[in-house]
Amino acid sequence: MIDTMIELEGYRARIERARDGMLYGRVIGLAEIINFKAPTMRVVERQFAKAMEAYFDRCKMRGVEPEKPAALGF
Repeated sequence: MIDTMIELEGYRARIERARDGMLYGRVIGLAEIINFKAPTMRVVERQFAKAMEAYFDRCKMRGVEPEKPAALGF
């Protein structure tokens, strides 16, 4: 199982490879749960960016500021 971190504009996601071969990601350090999946690391990075874009759009539609990523110390 892969267990790695990727980062985008200060937001971090934990990536794990499941038994089915898919890579599953979850943004960490936010109250809102943001998940995504992809077959390869190259695609996982694009899916992460799309997931964050969707999060920012939801915040804008609700009229709230997006949460800032928590300082995780790693």
